[in-house]
Amino acid sequence: MQYYASHYLWHAGQDRLFRMQRIGLEVSGHTWVSMEPLQEEVRNTQWLSGLIILAVSVPDLRKGEMFQDFRARVASAVDDGRPFYAFHVSFFDLQKMAFTDRSRLVRL
Repeated sequence: MQYYASHYLWHAGQDRLFRMQRIGLEVSGHTWVSMEPLQEEVRNTQWLSGLIILAVSVPDLRKGEMFQDFRARVASAVDDGRPFYAFHVSFFDLQKMAFTDRSRLVRL
């Protein structure tokens, strides 16, 4: 298992935003396996500043799209039975909870 933690985690299947979470990914397929609140520093966990997204496929970032609109669009594409993958959003504005011109998705 590979473990990551971040300030925020958005789960597209639940359309829910979580704060300070630790996720576990299966090493071979990089699929999401577990999620738990991060209450203290945990060994073998990589900290990623900002936002991690759990989605069934690579969501595209549309220029100028608000985070709420992105959430609605990506959550509506979720269907049962497909595995979730994790994506780190680089250069995400945590104070505004918004994408920036420099935001990129990096698959974990």
